[in-house]
Amino acid sequence: MQPLDTRTLLSSGRALPLPAVLQWQSDSGTSETLEVLSVFRVLPEKRIVALANWNGQLVVAKLFFVRGRWAQHLERETQGIATIMAADIATPRLLATGVSTDDGTGVLLLQYIDNSVSVGQRWQNAAEPERDLLLHKVVALIAECHNKGLLQKDIHLDNFLMRGDDLYLLDAAAIERQSVEADGVGVDSVRSLQNLALFLAQFPVSNDTSVQSLHAFYRARRPEADISADTGMFAALLRQNRLARLKVVLAKLYRETSAHICVRQWDKFVVYRREMDSAAMREFIADPDSAIAEGRLLKKGNSSTVALIRIAGRHYVLKRYNIKNVWHGLSRLLRPSRAWVSWRNAHMLEMLGIATPTPLLMMERRLGMLRREAYFLCDHVPGEDALHLLGKEPINSPAWSRALEQFDALFQIMCDYGIVHGDMKATNFISNETALVVLDLDAMRQEQDGRRFVMAFRKDLQRFAANWQNQPELAQGVASLIARIDRTLEQDSRNNTL
Repeated sequence: MQPLDTRTLLSSGRALPLPAVLQWQSDSGTSETLEVLSVFRVLPEKRIVALANWNGQLVVAKLFFVRGRWAQHLERETQGIATIMAADIATPRLLATGVSTDDGTGVLLLQYIDNSVSVGQRWQNAAEPERDLLLHKVVALIAECHNKGLLQKDIHLDNFLMRGDDLYLLDAAAIERQSVEADGVGVDSVRSLQNLALFLAQFPVSNDTSVQSLHAFYRARRPEADISADTGMFAALLRQNRLARLKVVLAKLYRETSAHICVRQWDKFVVYRREMDSAAMREFIADPDSAIAEGRLLKKGNSSTVALIRIAGRHYVLKRYNIKNVWHGLSRLLRPSRAWVSWRNAHMLEMLGIATPTPLLMMERRLGMLRREAYFLCDHVPGEDALHLLGKEPINSPAWSRALEQFDALFQIMCDYGIVHGDMKATNFISNETALVVLDLDAMRQEQDGRRFVMAFRKDLQRFAANWQNQPELAQGVASLIARIDRTLEQDSRNNTL
């Protein structure tokens, strides 16, 4: 095993050479050896969370090495663990703390809970009934924390660990201790519901059907706390927190993260999903036009070219945004490309639970800061677009009944979150038995002002209705849907709630 020190931790980024040995001194004064085996999580130049061997036992090691502040981070984590344990909330035990022999890395060792999995991982693999049980289990623990005056400020599924039916609270550095009221009711109603809404905001909008029952379940776990029963207020709080989460996540889309690789060079800017990284992907990035030439053209236009391509044996859809002429090129030099916009919008739709082809890569050709052609790569979703699928079906068919329900749900989410599509041709939607898939996201935007949204979304609806204007029976069915959505818009316009 090679030696590990602060310099190596700072310089290795996400490619820490393992296994490795760190020499450190515990707070009790003993010289210790830590064998770092594998990394669970890394924040480059800040900290890692790893599986390690310490004195013959497997432990979770948190190593803090941010320059000038590692001691503060270590202290915050240590105090958070003490706070959780004092409240008698289940959390991995603190085993030891100390500092590396070069005095640049804080060391914190926690109990390794074998046969455990994060609730986030459990959620991904769970069917709907188990997901409901998981939610109630986590909400029960949140209520227990609030009863004891604890707030988890970074509250998401991966900060809860499960072994069997046992649930553990993680990320002690994000624990905030609130002063418990004199009557012993714990965290007050306002801060409690804000924290609960922050937790529920991480789920797609489709999950909101269970919010009312979860709110009631939470209140029942805190009978002495006088938690507000106003479900309308809580729904507004949930929407507010989901918008805040959207803002945070979308701001990270154009830089290196645990989810994405970012390449910045004088002639290109690329960001793509980390799990897609391979020799084949890097070859594609070097020459995406060859992939188009070797693929099957789906659309060839002046402004964009769309092709079905292959990377490492798998099919994907690649859209290249062209520069039509000199004047068009000049107008695009300093503006975010349409690929840039599509990348953002695809992730926004994913967070809201709206089906869209999985965004995999965004690339801009550049000359320094000046933008040229751009590329957007996404999963290939087979299926017939809504215009052709529904155009051959009667309005009372199962296909139309399903599609109208899907569009109704989509339009409601768009109303709730101020989303304007910008090009509502029916060919930009794929309707099948499992989902309504939204395509062509480069004109999509989010309007913050309610009245501007209403004006723009009504144009969306007019364009949507025009898809079937030459088929009176179909147009009448679509008109009833639009009238229903328009009433919602009218209400939003009066309240200016967006």
